[in-house]
Amino acid sequence: MKILCLCQKGNSRSVALAWYFKMEHKSHHEAIAAGMVTTARSTRNMLYKWSDLIILVAPQYRHWIPEQYDDKVLVWNVGTDRFFRGFSEELLDMYRKFVTSELKLVGEN
Repeated sequence: MKILCLCQKGNSRSVALAWYFKMEHKSHHEAIAAGMVTTARSTRNMLYKWSDLIILVAPQYRHWIPEQYDDKVLVWNVGTDRFFRGFSEELLDMYRKFVTSELKLVGEN
């Protein structure tokens, strides 16, 4: 599965989520981190098309994702960016819980 991980700037929460899928979850998924305000619209559109799943951790940007991708979008509200580098144990614990509870709804093993 190709997973697009999105947050506001693409340098903390989404990076930690992409890392989680690649390193800790040890899935065979491709995961890319990007920022809603730091990534050009044309690049975001390309990434939306590329992805099988879009995980947005900054819910206030949900309306920026075109409706045609609604079936790909999960919103995981991890709060404002207070993690500064993204690899806090608190943030990773939230991702573990989301993966355990919510990805099973979309066919994750």
